[in-house]
Amino acid sequence: MGEVGPKKLKVEEITKAQSLIDAISQGVYELSELYGKEWKHIQSPTSFGGKFKSTVEAGLLKRICIGEKKSNNHQTYRVE
Repeated sequence: MGEVGPKKLKVEEITKAQSLIDAISQGVYELSELYGKEWKHIQSPTSFGGKFKSTVEAGLLKRICIGEKKSNNHQTYRVE
């Protein structure tokens, strides 16, 4: 239980992500920038990044949309 759907963040992860989004200024960010010092606690950044992107695509997070992928293959997100 607590799983929103396949390959998406768990409910508690969505709650945490939304609180970080709500606390940050408008702009374009990579996940590591969005999560700040908490990023080092993410056990599998690549897997988490895929789930985060699927969660954004599903419209489960407010004030954020998918930005461009950088040349280093890092996905960016636009906080509105």
